[in-house]
Amino acid sequence: MSLVLYSTPTSPFARRIRLLMEPLECEVVSVNFLEVGPRAEFAQVTPIRKVPVLDDDGTRIFDSHVIQQYLFTKLAMPALTIEQSNLLTVMDSVLDSLVIVMMSKRSGIEINNDQLIFALQNERIADSLGWLEKQCVSQDLSEWNYITMSLLSLVHWAQFRDLVDFTDYPAILAAVAPFESLPLVQQTIPANP
Repeated sequence: MSLVLYSTPTSPFARRIRLLMEPLECEVVSVNFLEVGPRAEFAQVTPIRKVPVLDDDGTRIFDSHVIQQYLFTKLAMPALTIEQSNLLTVMDSVLDSLVIVMMSKRSGIEINNDQLIFALQNERIADSLGWLEKQCVSQDLSEWNYITMSLLSLVHWAQFRDLVDFTDYPAILAAVAPFESLPLVQQTIPANP
């Protein structure tokens, strides 16, 4: 069995898959999206040009959700519950909105709430983080699993990109704190290459 994970050093979507894959032997291939040539090469791997992509002996699997389902089956793990799936969906909504904001800033687009696209993103981020904060209080998130891996990946990425001040979300920080010192967590903290 030959597993290859296409990733970037900073992607929260790829990081949570990498954390999930800890018990498996896997080659990690870093993708450079900042240069045209490597982006074009990566288009040969996946037409959507997004990480993560998992290659399992020639079978390519796109998108973190599909990879997660594939790995859960491969590792004989139980499927996510509806509650866990909802948590993951809200985390993904936050990340999607934060990516739009970050990419807009990088592209020199002025961000203000007078523009509908940014008003919607900022509302979604605030509402979703508020909802996640409540869930971190009411649900038991003490187990190291795909949900806490995903939450930790969201927090670290948003902090790395300086997009969210989590001091307003102490329950989210408390939920990820017990896992901060795990070796693979430390090895995969987002950093500029």
